[in-house]
Amino acid sequence: MTSTWNEITVAIKENRHELKLQGPTISSYLEANGVDSRLYQLTNLNYLDFSNTCLTELSDDIGSLVNLTNLVLDHNKLTRLPETISNLKKLKCFDVSNNQLESIPESISGLTELHTLNCSLNKIGTFPSIEKMKFVHVLIISNNHLTSLPEGIYSEELSHLSQIQASDNQIEEIQSEISDLPHLNLLDLSNNKLSSVPAELSACPKLKELNLKGNKFKDRRFGKLVEQCPTKSVLDYLANVLKKEQEQSGKKDKKQKDKKKRGKKANKDVEEVVKDMINILHFQEDEGYTVQVTPAVLSVRQYVLCCIVRQLYLKKSNMIYKHFITLQTKLHDEICQKRQAATIATHDLKSIKKPVVYDAKFPQALMITPLFKQKEVSGEKLVTDLNREAEEQRKEKKRNTVSGIHKYLDLLKDKVQYPCLVDGEGHVISFPPITNSDKTKITKDTTDLFIEVTSHLNLDTCKKVMDELLYRMLDMGLGTPKPEGEGAEGGTGDTETQNEASKRVQKTLIVEQVQILDTEGNMKAVYPSRADLPNEAIKIIRNYD
Repeated sequence: MTSTWNEITVAIKENRHELKLQGPTISSYLEANGVDSRLYQLTNLNYLDFSNTCLTELSDDIGSLVNLTNLVLDHNKLTRLPETISNLKKLKCFDVSNNQLESIPESISGLTELHTLNCSLNKIGTFPSIEKMKFVHVLIISNNHLTSLPEGIYSEELSHLSQIQASDNQIEEIQSEISDLPHLNLLDLSNNKLSSVPAELSACPKLKELNLKGNKFKDRRFGKLVEQCPTKSVLDYLANVLKKEQEQSGKKDKKQKDKKKRGKKANKDVEEVVKDMINILHFQEDEGYTVQVTPAVLSVRQYVLCCIVRQLYLKKSNMIYKHFITLQTKLHDEICQKRQAATIATHDLKSIKKPVVYDAKFPQALMITPLFKQKEVSGEKLVTDLNREAEEQRKEKKRNTVSGIHKYLDLLKDKVQYPCLVDGEGHVISFPPITNSDKTKITKDTTDLFIEVTSHLNLDTCKKVMDELLYRMLDMGLGTPKPEGEGAEGGTGDTETQNEASKRVQKTLIVEQVQILDTEGNMKAVYPSRADLPNEAIKIIRNYD
């Protein structure tokens, strides 16, 4: 029996350029009659998302979709890719992560327009050459069975390559030519089989994030540095090693003359490295903040954690506030899995009245002033309006996908009640996973921050997200005053870059505990607890009685 999918019929009728096929419904189609062959007749498609299904094989006919620029095939059960994938000459983004691939066809080398290639979480043992992919920016090959980086990765032709994520493989060596990649800013080789790395790694002019944890290095001092210290300290150490190697050989690598110096020498001992610090303030019975969880929300979105960050400095540069907002968006896409796993919300503490309650309300009873809006609306009207806007977007752009807040509406599907945080004056300050209240939004003048993380999965997910958010805030220097001698507001905020020749400034963050209670006042959780924020590279001061 020929399989006919309604999604394909609509795409043909509306001549759509984007198509999204994912989830249990598509899997049921596949199990019944396989792929609707008309899919491969949609030659005007430039975006195809065929993910989160039981798809095991991709037809050779995929090569007929020659106008594709984005092909997303993640979280399927693919065991092979057809050679005809090389016909997709316009492809810029190719995601085939979370499948069961053991190899990648050699023909993929012909996809010379690729910007992003994600083949992580497969069983790939060897990888074809990427030397011809001159425009590739991001290469993600983590969680495979690779023993080396792809052939051609050290080519000077890959001048745009900025990210290499190759963690959790069996890679044994990286070559000194890694320094020939002028725009490499992130290199993740954690949990491999490296015993050493070339000192030339320190000569990568834009390398800012280096993760080598989980490898067994012969140089134990270097291994300890890798596990406990930030990227800059690791690169400083390698720069010092490189300098000594050059002095011993009596030669000086000409390439080093034109590359940016990495600042001061590495510290003599790992223990001397200045550690950034998180100062945890213990919950105070009379003055502390609590969040009471009602029985109603337990069947809707059960888990919540909160904390307070004190003495923020969001005005010390023009960009730092914007970077903090961007950070939250980035975490929602990454560790929060596009809000599928968890949602982060940040509030100006001075706008919140105690006590705070985590509750669930019927859509028509939930009243909120959405972020960047002035009028209070019900949850029912807000969701209805957003669904209407999403449908208008689909029709206007002739695609199944939507952008912005609209892409999270499916998370509320079939919910009888909606989760919300309510302050002591009865104001709804948060409606996860959709929006915050405009009444508690943060600004550049915010100094004390109330943070919430909610999830329907488990409390551990909330903890991991909160930990990561605080680590990133610490690294951004949000709790660190502008060093004396810097200009007034309007600087870049990049303290380490501006003061490379001076002693590194210790970054700090002050975090206050918030308790989570049930309706009878029994404590269900507190964050940060003694077990939270486990990071030896950071000094944690726990001010407990």
